[in-house]
Amino acid sequence: MRSSHSAGAVSVRFDDAGLVSCAGLVPVLRLAEDIGIGGLINQRVELGIPVGANPDAKALSIIAGMVAGADSIEDLDVIRHGAMPRLFTGVRAPSTCGSWLRGFTHGHARQLASVASEVLVRLAERTPLLPGVEQLAFIDIDAKIKETYGHAKQGSGFAYTGVRGLNHLVATLSSPVCAPVVLAARLRGGNADSRRGAASMITEAIGLALRAGATGVIVVRADSAFFTGPIIAAIRAAGALFSVTAQKNVATQAAISAIGADDWSEVEYRHPIPDPLTGELITHAEIAETTLTAFVHAAENPGRQVTARLLVRRTPRFKRNDQGELFHVWNYHAIFTDTGFDLHTADKYHRKHAIIEQVFADLNDAALAHFPSGRFPANHAWLILACLTHNLLRAAGCLTSIFHAKARTGTLRRHLITIPARITRTARRITLHLPANWPWQAAYQALFTATHHRTT
Repeated sequence: MRSSHSAGAVSVRFDDAGLVSCAGLVPVLRLAEDIGIGGLINQRVELGIPVGANPDAKALSIIAGMVAGADSIEDLDVIRHGAMPRLFTGVRAPSTCGSWLRGFTHGHARQLASVASEVLVRLAERTPLLPGVEQLAFIDIDAKIKETYGHAKQGSGFAYTGVRGLNHLVATLSSPVCAPVVLAARLRGGNADSRRGAASMITEAIGLALRAGATGVIVVRADSAFFTGPIIAAIRAAGALFSVTAQKNVATQAAISAIGADDWSEVEYRHPIPDPLTGELITHAEIAETTLTAFVHAAENPGRQVTARLLVRRTPRFKRNDQGELFHVWNYHAIFTDTGFDLHTADKYHRKHAIIEQVFADLNDAALAHFPSGRFPANHAWLILACLTHNLLRAAGCLTSIFHAKARTGTLRRHLITIPARITRTARRITLHLPANWPWQAAYQALFTATHHRTT
């Protein structure tokens, strides 16, 4: 590909007030309006200070900026250009939005979290967001560290990874046939233990999943950091099943050692998977099943003793020298679960806990590229709005096509959001003139039609 003109034949002018660069905001914000996000924010978020006035306009300005790809407060200026005032009213400046965020406390962040919860329920009612959850739903929980720089950010600290940052705990909801959405998110200090607050978050997440239509079997999946008595007890008390990576301790090792040589069966993976211990890609493994009684220490886990299935996968640990090996040495990966799936299905479903990494990747590729404020509650509010925006984009994708229902949110922005358009107005009717031969014209038209011509 090469330029069709000489360098001196091109000039630029920023002088067209009838253009916008992100015409996809029109159907997405119509969807937001349709489910009443602004009204929810006005009802539930009250800062009680002058900067807290008109919270709906400020929150929706932040959400619109995040939909368009903003990853900082300054980036929110992306919604204030060209003909945007002709499409939307109540747009607030980045400085105004930043002042509003800095007025948050922990309690206000919880108010905003209740808005995000209700938005998810309404999106599930309005769009085909969560197909299959009425039969089998998976709730995945995990914590991540977002690196920060310097000492100015409240709550930042050194985590187990050795980097300074803030720790956010996220729970997602998915089914075997739908992409994950965010149920709940909490921001913690950078040196927080992964398990802190996880039991209460799981209880909250299961309750929200039920409200969103997950009325069938619910399985909570997690890695070994969440293999604790209180967390398993919280899952069972809420009526869900668990599938949690077992920690390597004396009891687990004894249970694995008791598995007979003839009890192992070989499994082949169509797509190589990384070994949890070495990171090496493996195509073959052996799996077996036994029983484990966990959390037997009465002082540490009073009344929380649990007996359930222990599913074990082992892969050969190869020696990397010329001496070779006298006999096989194995890497073991164990799953503690009370699900009723057969051994191979249970192993397959648990490995798909990695789907939560897709959500982290989407968030990191957008609003959570970094935490933008020095104030901890402001960053907590930013995290919640980022997750709400993720769910809104996911719902928009579900209204668009089967492909876009599972596409990365970066793909949704490229196909549906960041489309240039010229605005014209005739007889009180606004028309968006979009680029001819846009590769995803049919997808945009489907989304626009679904949000602007809803049948009752």
